[in-house]
Amino acid sequence: MITSEAQKMRLLLKDCAAGFYQQMYFLGKDVSHSSGNQLLEYGFFKSPSTGLNGTSCYTYTSDSKTVELYGSCAALYTNTSKVVFLRERCRFYLWLPDHNLVAGEWSQDDLQIERPESVFHHLAPLLHWWVKYEKWIELKHGVGYRERCFKDWKKLKSKPAWLSPERATQWVAGFIEEQETQVRPKYFA
Repeated sequence: MITSEAQKMRLLLKDCAAGFYQQMYFLGKDVSHSSGNQLLEYGFFKSPSTGLNGTSCYTYTSDSKTVELYGSCAALYTNTSKVVFLRERCRFYLWLPDHNLVAGEWSQDDLQIERPESVFHHLAPLLHWWVKYEKWIELKHGVGYRERCFKDWKKLKSKPAWLSPERATQWVAGFIEEQETQVRPKYFA
C-alpha cells in the first residue's frame, strides 16, 4: 500500500521533472548566449557526444559530484548516487550501469524506478546544483535574461510552461528543504 507521503512525493517528483524539462531549454539558451557559452564559463567541459551525432556532452565536476548535460538527457553522479533525467519521458530514474549515461544509448534495463523517497535522496545533489547555477546566472545576467528565456519557452508548444524562473528556483529550494511537505507548483504562490 502506498502511503499518502509517498504519493505526495511521487507527484512532487513529477512536478520537479516538468520543471527540469523547462530548465533544459534554459540551459540550451545559455549555450548560445550572445556573450558566449555560459555552461563553459560556469566551468563545464564540452565534448562530442559518443551517442548522438552532432550533439555535445557538457560535464561539470565539483564537490564529489558530476553533472552531465546533453540536449536529450541529463545525469548526476556521486560516490553513492547515479540519477538520470530523460527528456523524452520527462522523468528521473536511478541509473544502474557502471558506465555513464550516453544520449541515445540506453535501454529500459539501465533504469530503475525506486520508491519516491529514495529517488529524492539521490536527486537532491542535482537540485542543489540547479539552484546554485540559477543564482549564478541571475548574478551574471540579471533577472531579465531568464525572464526572456521563459517568454521564449512559453511561445513553444512542446511542453506547457512551468513556473517563472524566479518562482522555479524558489520552489526547487523549498523542495530540497521541505521534501514531501512542499506545496505543489500549481499552488505555489
